[in-house]
This record gives sequence, structure tokens and C-alpha cells, in this order.
Amino acid sequence: MLLNACLLGGLSYKMPMETLMGQHPWELLFFILASNATAGITVGLNNIFQAFEGLRINLKFKDLLIGTMVYLGIMSLVYYQFFFPVFEVHFLLPSLGLFLVLTTALHYLANQLSKNLNPYFTYAVIGGEASSIHYLEKCVESAYGKRTYCIGRFADNDISEVDTLGDYREVKDFLKQQPNINKLMYLGSKLPQQEVQDIARACRDQFVDFEVIPQASPIFSSGMAVTELAGVPVLQRRREPLNQIQNRLLKRIFDIMFSSLVIVLVFPWLLPIIALAIRLESRGPIFFSQKRTGYRNRAFNCLKFRSMRVNGDSDNKQAVRNDSRITRVGSFLRKTSLDEFPQFLNVFMGDMSVVGPRPHMLKHTEEYAELIDSFMFRHAVKPGVTGWAQINGWRGPTPEVYQMEKRVEYDVDYIENWNFWLDMKCVFFTVWNIFRGEKNAF
Repeated sequence: MLLNACLLGGLSYKMPMETLMGQHPWELLFFILASNATAGITVGLNNIFQAFEGLRINLKFKDLLIGTMVYLGIMSLVYYQFFFPVFEVHFLLPSLGLFLVLTTALHYLANQLSKNLNPYFTYAVIGGEASSIHYLEKCVESAYGKRTYCIGRFADNDISEVDTLGDYREVKDFLKQQPNINKLMYLGSKLPQQEVQDIARACRDQFVDFEVIPQASPIFSSGMAVTELAGVPVLQRRREPLNQIQNRLLKRIFDIMFSSLVIVLVFPWLLPIIALAIRLESRGPIFFSQKRTGYRNRAFNCLKFRSMRVNGDSDNKQAVRNDSRITRVGSFLRKTSLDEFPQFLNVFMGDMSVVGPRPHMLKHTEEYAELIDSFMFRHAVKPGVTGWAQINGWRGPTPEVYQMEKRVEYDVDYIENWNFWLDMKCVFFTVWNIFRGEKNAF
């Protein structure tokens, strides 16, 4: 509704509403329907609005901004296809700017209201040791904000970190006093199943949420997800963002659009220049194709402009500084990363992505898989023309194992914490580093 109000306000500023309703009723109706459909797609792809998380409304301005930009791009295409010259496209920018401001303001007001209506989130625990309760407190604060308070613990032993409210037998009497708490959390103490069920019913009768916390400690570094197997709760490692179909779809759409622009706008004039320069300096093919490890360990033909003289070590030996195999033209191409441009053909064909872990030679994959934990996990996503490790200084040869370990560390961090904004950041700093120059580019 807010988006529609902003769009109609922008339209009416350029054209009176009576004129719109009188002269273009069907165009206006179709425009509103297209706008809402596009907004729905954008929200779905970008996860802009998260569900209520505890007592807070979680809306990230960064994700909202990205979603608005995606929406603007799609609606601009819709406009030029169907509404030109009925409406002026200039109204979209101020309308969406107003939408951003109002949405951010409403988000802030909603957060303030939720804090005033629910000034504190209080809870009690059953069982648990000091370490597990301390970790649980951090998790609760992360989910519900800093206005949280653990009033105490029910257990047969005392710990100094948390007040003891009594032993297990006193839980139901405590609940009958109608305590002012939001949740009672059961940390897996060895209570009989029937006793736990009785406590759960007592919580229900007093309108207190009862939660079972099977493991109040971090098992997986990337977090956990709870699933269900025939009614039995199952803990599993949190799925990476690119395991979600909407994220893969968003990334693939960006890959196709970006690679298409490079192929259509850059290749027609860049390819003849580079091809002529390569051919004039040394004999051999213009392109260099090499088998490299790709998505889910599948090998693919990775394309580059040839930067070396034809030799028999290309599939085994990395390039090093002052490598005699590198030609003068090849040196320029490698320093400016122009030798990687043919990989946008790999991106368009689906073998690679614009951003992702850099692909390695098959021989290096076999070697490093034996030396470095999580090395093979890099192949959980498509390899990229550029990557998170590369913009953080870990590009180029890796003569020491620790250098590859750092690259893998950044690659794993990228996979576990992927978002569209991170890809945009990698693209921006890749271009920035090309103009600035990099010491490991040779």
C-alpha cells in the first residue's frame, strides 16, 4: 500500500489524477498490477522483509536498498515496453526515494513501539551449566535485543552465574504464581518425559512459552537449522544462502545480465585489439583453454586470453613473478586482468559466476584437497571471475600452503555469508584494484 501511494503520488505530480483516471484508466490499472507483481518478486528474491524475530522487526536498510534498485530496473523495462509515452519515467526515482524514506521511518517507529509495549524480555531456564547458560544468554540477546533478562534457573545444583529458583520439583508451583516471564527454556536435563510434558502443559495454562533447547552450544561454525523427521526434531548445519533457490535465481539473473553486457558492449572492440597484439608477438592460439575444477567438483574448460608462449607446463606449474613463459603482451593483460575477460563466456554458459571462489587446475585441486581442510567446500558454489579472497589480497601464485589456506578461509567465509550486496562489493573493488594496481598481479 505504501509503495502504491508513493507511485500514485509521483504520477499525479506529473499528470493530474483526473486525467489519469479519465484518459488512461486501463494503463493505470495495468501499471499498478505490474508494480505490485514486481514488488512481490523483488521481496521474494531479496528476502527484504524478514518475519517477526522475537520482539523486533528485522528489516535491513541495505537489503531494502538493493531490492528497490532491482525493482527500479525491472519497472523501467516494463515502462519502456508498455507505457512510453503515456507516463513520464522520471516520476519513478522521486517516488521510490520517498518510499525508502517512509519505510525506514516506519521501521524505526515500529521498533520503538515494540520496545515500549514490551520493555523487557524475561525468561527462566531448567537445567544447564554455566557455559551453556552463558551461550544461551548471548543467543537470546542477539534475537531479542539487549533488553533481556534471565530471572533464574531450576536445578539440583547451584552455579554462581545465575540465581537458583529451586529444584525441578518446584517448577510447576512457580508457574502457578503467574510469573511475569515470556519463556521457560528446558536445557535438556535428565527429567522423565512425563515430567517434561507436565511442565509444558503448566506453561501453556499460564500463557508462558515453553521451549526445549537440545544443545545450548555452537556445534557448527555457520550455525544450525532445525528440521523435522517424522515428528522428531533434527539439528543440522545451517544451509548456505546459495542453497536457497531464490538466492541462486537472483545470482544467475545477475550473471546473465552482467556477462551479456560485457559480451555485447566490450568484446566487439576489445577482442580484435587483444587478438592482434597476441598474434603479432608470438605464434599460437588467441585463447587458452584449461580444465579446471568447477561447481560440485565438475571439470570445465576455463577460457583466458593466452598470456604465455605455448609450453608443456601450463597444466602443472603456476605463473610466478618474472616468469620467462609470459610474453610482454601477456604481462600487460595479466596486470590489468584483461586475460580473464573470456571467462564471461563461461559465466554466460553457466560454468562460472561473476563472483565466486577462483577455479584451480585439476592437479592443484588434488594436491590441496589432501593438505587443507574445507578446500573441497569451495566447490559448493560456481567458481568466479573474481572473488572475496582476491579483493582482500589473496590472488596470484601460492608457493606456500598458508597462502592457499588464507584463500580458502576467505572463500568459505564468502559461501557461508553470501548476499547480493557482497557480490556488488567484490565487483566494485575488483575494478578499483585494476586501476589502482596490485602487487600480486603479474
